[in-house]
Amino acid sequence: MTFRIRILFNNIARQTDLATGIGFSALIGNDLLFDTGNDGGSLIANMSVLGIDPMEINTVVISHDHWDHTGGLSDLLAIKPGMTVYGCPGFSEELKQTIALKKGNFISSAGYREIEPGIFLTGEIPADYKGSYLAEQAMVLKSDNGISIITGCAHPGIVKIVDNVKRHFSVDSIYTVAGGFHLNHHDKTELREVLQQLATKDISFFVPMHCTGERAIEAFAETFGSRTKILASGDSIEM
Repeated sequence: MTFRIRILFNNIARQTDLATGIGFSALIGNDLLFDTGNDGGSLIANMSVLGIDPMEINTVVISHDHWDHTGGLSDLLAIKPGMTVYGCPGFSEELKQTIALKKGNFISSAGYREIEPGIFLTGEIPADYKGSYLAEQAMVLKSDNGISIITGCAHPGIVKIVDNVKRHFSVDSIYTVAGGFHLNHHDKTELREVLQQLATKDISFFVPMHCTGERAIEAFAETFGSRTKILASGDSIEM
C-alpha cells in the first residue's frame, strides 16, 4: 500500500492557472484533505483546475489553528456540510464554533489516532508561537515504503516531531518528511543546526514547502542533494 499526495495550495505552482500564496493544503488519496490553505476561493479554484470535486472530500485534517491552514475550511463546509474535521483540543473556541455552525463533525485528539488504514495523526504536540501556547498535530502515513510524516508548519520543531513519531512507532528510519518546517526565520547558525540534527535521523527524502522558506529549501537541496524533492501546487508524490 502506498499513498498519493497532491499539493493543492502552496507558495509556488507549476501552472499559471493555479493560485498561490501563504498557506498549505494537500490531498491524501482521493477524499482526505490536510489543511485548507489561506483562502477558500483560491483552494476551490485550484481544486477545479486539478479536476478535484470538493464533494468527494469526506475528511479534513487541520494541523494547527492559523489562518493560512484554516482559510478554506468554511468554504469547504459550505459546499459539503457534515464533513469530519480532525483537530486538537487546544484549538480556539472560535474555530470549533465555526465548524459546528457549518455542521462539521469536529473530532479532537490529544494523542495518536488512526483515522484511516495506515493514516495516523500525532494528536496535539505543544509549541510556543510568539510567546503563546500553540497546539499542532502532524499526519503519519504507514505504507510499504515505511513511515512518512506530513507537517503543516512544524511549530513544535521538525526535529521534535520526527523524534516523536519514531518513538511512537518504534522505528529507526523515516521514509519521507514533507510539508512546512517553519525555518524561514532561522539564521544560518540555527538552520545549520537543524540540518545537522536531521542528517542523523535516517530520513530517506525531504520535501520542504510553505513556511520552510526559500533559503532553507535551498540549504536542504545543498545538504541532501537528490534526497530533497521540491514540490509546488499541482505536483504529486507517492509515499
